[in-house]
Amino acid sequence: MKITVAEFGKTEDGVQIFLYNLKNEYVDLEVISYGGIIKSLKTADKEGVFENVVLGYETLKEYEACEYYFGAITGRVAGRIKDGVLKIGEEVYNLEKNNGGNNLHGGPQGLNGRVWEGATSTLGEAGVLTLTYKSPHLESGFPGEVDFEVKYSLEKNILKIEYSGKSDRDTYINLTNHSYFNLSGDLKRTIKDSDLKVNASAYGVVNETTLPVSLEAACSFLKFNEFQNLGEVLEKSDSQIEIVGGGMDHPFEMSKKAQYDIEFKDEIAGRVMKVKSSEPVAVIYTGNYLDKKHNGICFEMQDYPDVINFLPEKAKIYNKNSVYKAETIFIFN
Repeated sequence: MKITVAEFGKTEDGVQIFLYNLKNEYVDLEVISYGGIIKSLKTADKEGVFENVVLGYETLKEYEACEYYFGAITGRVAGRIKDGVLKIGEEVYNLEKNNGGNNLHGGPQGLNGRVWEGATSTLGEAGVLTLTYKSPHLESGFPGEVDFEVKYSLEKNILKIEYSGKSDRDTYINLTNHSYFNLSGDLKRTIKDSDLKVNASAYGVVNETTLPVSLEAACSFLKFNEFQNLGEVLEKSDSQIEIVGGGMDHPFEMSKKAQYDIEFKDEIAGRVMKVKSSEPVAVIYTGNYLDKKHNGICFEMQDYPDVINFLPEKAKIYNKNSVYKAETIFIFN
């Protein structure tokens, strides 16, 4: 395991940002302290050639201007909160709005745009990057002073991301990573040549603002628990595909009956990725509004989106006595 740290430039406010590189014989991972962004993730194809399999930029300035959340820690609450209103008990919090009157991914100044403190270490064969950030009470409208920690651990061909949040009062937290994957390597093709298997038991039907309105046991455009070519899925004539810009931007409730939650492969390149999470849901987004449509796919492993409004009986509240914790592993073959 080789771990290096380098300067990556300064923010518009003059804060130094660092680039952390964790590298072994299977994976070459780069993460920056701005937003905890996975800048690049290189794995070998069937010929042994290492290429980048995530979307990203070369400069900090591009990340500061990015509207797509490339590779970032996403929150305080991933996804949309209806009307930007968060109700916890009898308290109502008006959040910053940034998506058609809703709060999306924590608002216009979410965790993806914050500067995190980083520290590297090793644990056995694993290289570890630990990022921390203290979010003040009512930052972007969210209650609670929260000490966040996000840990990236790379061991052999497995990347594990662990999240925690300790709040001084009742709040709601739902973090994810927003990497866009493209297993062709260095973006040689779109994701339409790839195959996807979603081991789910239900999916969330969404409305015109991409808020979930119901959970259905069968999906009209995707079969659960079997591989399908993404090109064929994305080209289907289906109202749910059309309503989100011509693709997927939907929550899938994981069955938790399979070994993995998500399986994704590009047979041309010979790359396979498997995802397993502690969280109940994968919000799958196929880059419908990227500059190059369908250039990447996000597997946003998380709690139920807009849970306090959509499924209040499943909502989890965090405070001094209840620490938020979640983890997701990505396996690359």
